Amino acid sequence: MERRSDVIVIGGGSVGVCTAYYLAKKNFQVTLIEKGQICSGCSYGNACMIVPSHAMPIPAPGVIKKSLKWIFKEDSPLLIRPQLDRQLFSWFLRFAASCREKPMAKTIPILRDLGRASLLLFRELAAAEDLSFDFKQRGLMTVYSSTAGLEEGKEEAELLSKHGLSVSLLTGDEARELEPALNNTVVGAIYSDEDAHGSSFQFVTGMGTVVKNLGVTVETDTEVTGWLIDRQTPFGVKTNRGDFYAKEIVLAMGSWTPILTSQLGVRVPVQAGKGYSMTMDRPSISPEIPFIHAERKVGVTTIGNRLRFAGTMEFAGLDLSLNKTRMKSIQKGAAEVLSGPEDPSNVEYWCGLRPCTPDGRPIIDRLPNYPNIYLSTGHAMLGYTHGPISGKLMAELINRETPSLSLEALKLNRF
Repeated sequence: MERRSDVIVIGGGSVGVCTAYYLAKKNFQVTLIEKGQICSGCSYGNACMIVPSHAMPIPAPGVIKKSLKWIFKEDSPLLIRPQLDRQLFSWFLRFAASCREKPMAKTIPILRDLGRASLLLFRELAAAEDLSFDFKQRGLMTVYSSTAGLEEGKEEAELLSKHGLSVSLLTGDEARELEPALNNTVVGAIYSDEDAHGSSFQFVTGMGTVVKNLGVTVETDTEVTGWLIDRQTPFGVKTNRGDFYAKEIVLAMGSWTPILTSQLGVRVPVQAGKGYSMTMDRPSISPEIPFIHAERKVGVTTIGNRLRFAGTMEFAGLDLSLNKTRMKSIQKGAAEVLSGPEDPSNVEYWCGLRPCTPDGRPIIDRLPNYPNIYLSTGHAMLGYTHGPISGKLMAELINRETPSLSLEALKLNRF
C-alpha cells in the first residue's frame, strides 16, 4: 500500500500535534510520524507552564559571567559536558554574541507575542475540542531566597514591564500570603498574572486523539532515517517501517532536527539542552500557583493530584541518561522554598532534550533550497507554551497565507 499524503509532520510533541491539527483544519491530508509514542519526548515531563511572561531569552547580558561559575559543577543549574564538537563550539560563539542588550531587546517582544497568542489558542482548543488537561490561569511566581537575587529580579521585572508584560513585585510576606506553600526563606517574588498551567501530557495526547478524528494518519514507533530524493528534490522519507510520500514535509523533531537537515547539506544551529523533572504524589501542602525558584532555576507545578519539580540545563549532546546528582539538586532546590516538606511518594524521574537556538528564538521557516521542507524547532523550554501558535503559523505558511504573526525574526537565515 502506498503511503502518500499532502504533508508529513515529523514529531509527536506539542509542536507536531498542533501543526497536524491546524493543517487538517485547512483540509490538508496529513501524516504525523513519531519515533516513539505521542508525547514521549520533551512534552511529557516538562514543567507544564504556559508562560507569556517567559519572554526573557536564555542568552542575556550577564549570563556568560554567571555561567562560568556553574559549568563544571555537577549539581549546578547549568552544566556543559566537554565535547570535541565544532558545531557546539560554533553554537556557543553565537550564544555569546546574543548575550547583549540589543539582541535581547529584539527577542523579548517576539517571545511575548508568541506566548500570548498561544495562550489564547490553548483556550480556543480546550473549548472547541472539549480538551481536558487541568488548565488553570493562576499566574506564575518567580521566588527569590537571597536579596542579591531579588535585586536582579527587580531589574528583570522592570524590563518586562517596559515591554508591556504584567508583572508585580512582592515582598516575602506578600508572596506567602498569595501562596501559603512558600516558606520563610523567600525574601520576595515577581508575580505574573497572565500565565497559566496545565498537564502537557493530557494536552498533547488529547490533541493526538483529536487529529486522528480529523483524519490525520498517526504513525507511532516509526523512526525517520533519511530522505527520498529525486533530482535533488525530497519527495518523502525513509523510516524503519517503510517509505512515506508527501508534497511537503515539516520537521518538528526538536533536538533531532539537525540530523535530518545535515543529510541535505543544511546546518541548523540547534543544540540539545537536557532538562530533568521529578514528579510525585501531591503532598498535603502543595502550591496552587506554579513558581520558579530563581537561584536554583527549578520550577514547581501542581498538576492534578501530582506535584512536579523541573529544571536545570545540561549540554551533553543527544544523551538521555539520568544523572542522580542533578535530580537531587532539583529536589533540593524546590524543598528550600517549600513549607512542610514530606518524603515524596510514587516518584517518577525523567529527563528530556530541549532544542535550543543560540539567540533564544525558535525557527519557523522553509529550508533554504528546499521550499517543500519546513522547520519548526528551537523552542527550548517553551515548546509546550508555543506549541499551538507554532502549529498555526506553520499551517499558514504551508497554505501560503499571511501569517498571524510575523515570521521574519524566526527565519533560519538570521544565523
